[in-house]
Amino acid sequence: MERQANEHTKKAIEQVKKNIELHLQGLENITKYLSGNEYVSDFLLLQKPEQDVESKVKAQLKIYMNTQPQIAGILIVNKNDLSISNEMYRMSRDALINENWYKQAVNAPSMIHLESRPVGRNITTNPKYSADEVLSVTKAITDEKTGEPLGVILIDWKLNTIYNEIQNMGFGAHGFVYIVDEHSRIVYTPVNPIVYRIQNSWFNHTRSGSFTKRIQGTDYQMMYDYSNYTKWKIVGVFSINETHAFIRSMRWMVGIIAAIVSIFAIFAAAYFTSSITRPLGQLSLLMKRAAQGDLEQKFESENEDEIKRLGDSFNRMIESIKNLLNVINLIEKRKREAELKVLQEQIKPHFLYNTLDTIKWMAQEYQARDIMTVIDALTNLFRIGLSKGKESIKVSEEIEHIRSYLIIQMNRYEDKFDYDIEVQEEAKNLFVLKLILQPLVENSIYHAIKTKRGRGKISIQVKIIDDKLFLSVTDDGKGMNPEQVKAMNQRLEDGGTIGSSNSSGYGMLNVNERIKLSFGNEFGLHILSRENQGTTVEIWHPIVRHLLDP
Repeated sequence: MERQANEHTKKAIEQVKKNIELHLQGLENITKYLSGNEYVSDFLLLQKPEQDVESKVKAQLKIYMNTQPQIAGILIVNKNDLSISNEMYRMSRDALINENWYKQAVNAPSMIHLESRPVGRNITTNPKYSADEVLSVTKAITDEKTGEPLGVILIDWKLNTIYNEIQNMGFGAHGFVYIVDEHSRIVYTPVNPIVYRIQNSWFNHTRSGSFTKRIQGTDYQMMYDYSNYTKWKIVGVFSINETHAFIRSMRWMVGIIAAIVSIFAIFAAAYFTSSITRPLGQLSLLMKRAAQGDLEQKFESENEDEIKRLGDSFNRMIESIKNLLNVINLIEKRKREAELKVLQEQIKPHFLYNTLDTIKWMAQEYQARDIMTVIDALTNLFRIGLSKGKESIKVSEEIEHIRSYLIIQMNRYEDKFDYDIEVQEEAKNLFVLKLILQPLVENSIYHAIKTKRGRGKISIQVKIIDDKLFLSVTDDGKGMNPEQVKAMNQRLEDGGTIGSSNSSGYGMLNVNERIKLSFGNEFGLHILSRENQGTTVEIWHPIVRHLLDP
């Protein structure tokens, strides 16, 4: 800003110089025009006054006075000491051709002469101007053929023209411009005490330049420029303190504006960022909850933008997932029902034929009492198995069902195995999914007891452990090796494949799937077995005190 201020001041001084030169060149042109005027030429040759010629010359001078308001007056004096003007008059009878301004112009007729503060002249003006208010411009008029001076034209120029030129240049409250001639005499200066404390030696006799001096406790920078036309030096003086104060005020203003803009930008950025990140964060949280299984999430937004469209897509996706899960659950439920029915239908004819075969054999060997026992067990087995289409039955009913099943199987495999059933009293009135023990007992008979040498044993336990219902079927058959146990448990953990072509463990997998689908993955079956020592199949079932809905 300091550099710009200095550059501005320099250009302002140059502009003042050019404007003054243009004004003075205009005055010089007026002297040329008047010199070529025929009436002025006639006046310059007069030996004595002639009213007609003088009136015509005055008319010409009036034209210039009317069109050039900066001119205070125009005076023409010929070599015979005749003078003519509309505004300027002799003060005494003394000859004007003997005055310094006339002689100076005649002695150097090719030049225009400038005289500041023209005092001691035998001239007065109307209206009257003081010597401080005008600049005197003189130019000799010569004969074109002989070069002999014929007279001098004098023009008084109003110095307030310079003031008007300088006024709007922007030198500050304490800045000003003054002008000195080639003899360091002041041509123009505003009323200012500083100008009279400026010393000529500070200028170093150079045509242009700048320097800084301290005057009356204030630092001033002075820039000056020289006019070849006028031989004047135009000097600009302005306060550095004022410039610095302006710069400081501008700095504070810029700082305040920058702070306000920065604060506004921060709040605006925070607002716009929040308007984007807040709904995105909300949507992200909803997605995490949905990923954890909570499908009751819904994204809501009042804005009509891309994020709302993304949220709408999320809402549609959740609805689609919920619908799909409902369809899958319905399909799985129907599938399990169908599988159970298929299993029951497989059990019914197969088991019925074997039982009837046993009854036939017993009818031949024993009395009707044994036959009635088997028939009663078979009837009880079918009654509990059907249980009017209910999905769950009491533990006591499940035990009664498996006891009937074991009675029938013991009559079929006489002396092949024994069994014992141990049921905790608190567990008898709890509800379980029906027919979960029979497939496990059947596996024990067909895969452990039937192939065992000698008499085997099957043990059934039902009790409550850690707020869960625990049921187990244990046999003392050949058992399984660790790899087989691990594979079977992994299959149970993964859910197994009910429809597998491998029928081994079909009933056990069915029971496991029914429990997991009904109560979750924390429940189901687990196998414990040691080779040549036997196998235990554990059932973990939740505590259910009421009948389950079908």
